[in-house]
Amino acid sequence: MSYNNTVAIISNNDFTLNEIKNMLVLLRDIDKIECFDYYDADEYIKKINPNVIILHSTESDKNCLRLLKKLRSNEKSKNVPIILYPEFSNADYIVEAFDCGVSDILTSPLKDYELVIRVIWAIQKNEAAQIMETKDSFLAKLGIIDSKTGFYKEDFSLKYLESVISKAKTNKQKSCLALIKILSATGMDYDRDLLKDALKSSVRINDTIAMKDENTYYLFLSKAKLNGVYSVYERITSKLGPMTSISASVVEIQDEIFDDIINVLEYSINNAPKNGELEVVSKQDFLNMYNKEEKEELGISKILKEEPKELLEDEQIEESSEEKIEEDKISLGIQIMKEKVKEIGKKGEKLLLKHKPKALKEAEIKEVDERNATLYKQAYAKKLRLIVEPLLEKYAAKTQSEFPALDANVNVTPTITVMNFDKDDVKLDFELVYDEVKTLKFNIKITALNTELEEDSFELDVMDFNHQALEVILKTAIDEYKNYLLEN
Repeated sequence: MSYNNTVAIISNNDFTLNEIKNMLVLLRDIDKIECFDYYDADEYIKKINPNVIILHSTESDKNCLRLLKKLRSNEKSKNVPIILYPEFSNADYIVEAFDCGVSDILTSPLKDYELVIRVIWAIQKNEAAQIMETKDSFLAKLGIIDSKTGFYKEDFSLKYLESVISKAKTNKQKSCLALIKILSATGMDYDRDLLKDALKSSVRINDTIAMKDENTYYLFLSKAKLNGVYSVYERITSKLGPMTSISASVVEIQDEIFDDIINVLEYSINNAPKNGELEVVSKQDFLNMYNKEEKEELGISKILKEEPKELLEDEQIEESSEEKIEEDKISLGIQIMKEKVKEIGKKGEKLLLKHKPKALKEAEIKEVDERNATLYKQAYAKKLRLIVEPLLEKYAAKTQSEFPALDANVNVTPTITVMNFDKDDVKLDFELVYDEVKTLKFNIKITALNTELEEDSFELDVMDFNHQALEVILKTAIDEYKNYLLEN
């Protein structure tokens, strides 16, 4: 009998090994089944080259995750689909498993139909990966992609991106395009191989990386929304480490024309904070870009120049079928501008063409994008866990070590975070309030015997909020507070 595929089962539990094997033998008798424990797995996986690996763990087993990382670092198994079967686990363990490279999850108790469906899916995924590898090898020989990284080279990047974006729009698939620019935080040369590995290992197999230049890269993330882009971005920055910072902009693709997408990304990345934050392109960014005189040659400026003046003179504006522009040829910025032309035309205001977009009041065009709001909330939730809580606890402990009689309390919640210091009735009240959209508000007050000594309130954009910003704010407030303590 000849076998079409090889399935490797890895577990330290003999009963589970036999249970999974028996199910697969009955349901997939065309496959070859190999069983190993954790100790032998890495060595034998190199020899048998399986099409699928089923990895079993009991409870939240860290040994399982270590083996998973080892398999992913192995050249023979780094691209093989790995299905995790955790009998008992929590959400954090599952998330960590996906971060380590697991492809799919089986739920407990194990069901035979679920097992076979997941295995078939994994086999198909492995076959698709092999086809992709063959295609990449061919493109590398033609000099279209880099043979080491699989990135599209500079001369072919825009042509390929235009093609895949057009296909995504035709299929009405959610997708995002990001532009990432690498900066050296210390002024020193960074490790380019580390950079390329960080980019490549942070995206999925169906995503595309294309070079703009040696320091700047496009990431096309198919079937992805903005929250998915943020996760990819976090993985990249984590892999690069603190010595290298990134400027980046991202747009969720809708009906914009390709040239507009590329131009707005380049426009936005120049305004992006150079501290590792992600600049999300909004509708307003399209308008702001076309406000620039040096950008008049771009799509929206051309269409505005050709806009008939009669649109402003007629109180009732009706679009004829001849004037209508097909949706796939019109940018999001153009659609907004045409709506504003109609609105102002009906009110009898004839200043729009004279002043173009500058005449539009900021209050009229400002709107909160729901997609961005979701991203802001997710970004802030992550910063609470990784930045706010650790820093507040750190400064509270540090101040208590200097003033042993100090009473310090820290309470972190998604909407209001507070830190209170009290020593000899000299108090520091630090409050961080999040409006769940885009703005953080800081309220800082120092009092002595219920008499106010200092008070300050200010706001900060959630995407501008980072480790360095919070540390400066905390250090300034606590230093002021300590000065008052030392005076008593």
